[in-house]
Amino acid sequence: MYLMRDKSALEQLIESDEFSNRLNLDRKTYGLVFDKRTLSSVYEIIKKYNVNYIDFPISSGKESLIFKVIMDDGTSRVMKIYKMSTLKFSNTFEYIKGDYRFDKEKINRTNVVYVWAQKEYTNLDALVNSKVKAPKPYGFYKNVLLLSYLGTKTGPARQIREIDTDFNLLYSKLKINLWRMYNVAKIVHADLSEYNVLYYRKEPYIIDVGQSVSIKHPMAEEFLRRDIKNITSFFIKKNVICNEGNLYNYIKSGKNV
Repeated sequence: MYLMRDKSALEQLIESDEFSNRLNLDRKTYGLVFDKRTLSSVYEIIKKYNVNYIDFPISSGKESLIFKVIMDDGTSRVMKIYKMSTLKFSNTFEYIKGDYRFDKEKINRTNVVYVWAQKEYTNLDALVNSKVKAPKPYGFYKNVLLLSYLGTKTGPARQIREIDTDFNLLYSKLKINLWRMYNVAKIVHADLSEYNVLYYRKEPYIIDVGQSVSIKHPMAEEFLRRDIKNITSFFIKKNVICNEGNLYNYIKSGKNV
């Protein structure tokens, strides 16, 4: 799918109703529809960051669409597009309102998607700067993010639930990343599971951090315990000797041993 950086190719699509959500579409098609606001955001990202073309879709979820894109210099990036119509205010408010970093943002049903994208950018930036394995954020505009691409020319990195590897070693590496996430980046993932850890170059990479909160968030402790329960349950199924208490104590101790 190609998107050229000129008015004739993209702005005409924005001005037309061809991609409007008002069209009578079935459910399968509806999930891939871009409204005018989203097309405008994509256009801005393409212009500002010199995106040459969109290569192929990586995933399509309830809340976002993810594409591999090729830059003018030939390098690969990821474009993550939050859907304007499906990211629900009620599901996101608790992750934003209690986070002091975004307390001054005026959150409503119109701009919550924009704040969510900004929040993911901010969280990823904090993780990368804390040497946590995570995609590097390059920029955002409204509901569109530009991130580093984890994968090969033929396909993206797989989730850890999809691979066969030395899970004892993988667990040890993930533990270190979770320690850094909490003690250096000062962030709790708040939705950690085998679905949002990718296996890339023999390392676990933490993704999908839009909902991630500051450790000062009033729900941070509850979110941390939930994350630990989810990830420990996965590794136990992979015959790794681990338990929630040990991982919790390791992360909370502040001692990276």
